[in-house]
Amino acid sequence: MGQTKKRNYDRYTLEFKRQAVKLANHPGVMSKDIADAFGIHPVMLYRWQMEHRNGELKENKHMKPKKPSPRRRITSADPGIKKDVELATANKRIRELERALENREDEIDLLKKARRFFEKRRK
Repeated sequence: MGQTKKRNYDRYTLEFKRQAVKLANHPGVMSKDIADAFGIHPVMLYRWQMEHRNGELKENKHMKPKKPSPRRRITSADPGIKKDVELATANKRIRELERALENREDEIDLLKKARRFFEKRRK
């Protein structure tokens, strides 16, 4: 049996490639994990890293500006914007939780001081 050739290839923006390479170049991060998170094959990410090192990373010459193909799979869509929104939401939630924790710690300190004050008055 012969293999069929894929007719519609996924095309990625230059910004998407740069973001993937930037994340993959962090120390202690496995490129394979980044590739899985972005929904791309690890070999493609390795190639982009090599092109980036050589200064040859560029956008696909057949890429149409800002109009994704209707046949393009949703799972392989450019997750850069989605990831930025998720990151901003997570950072906001972290700040809220840190504020709440600080308030609780202040309340606990105040209660400890009050307990010591009332223990001294009893004696």
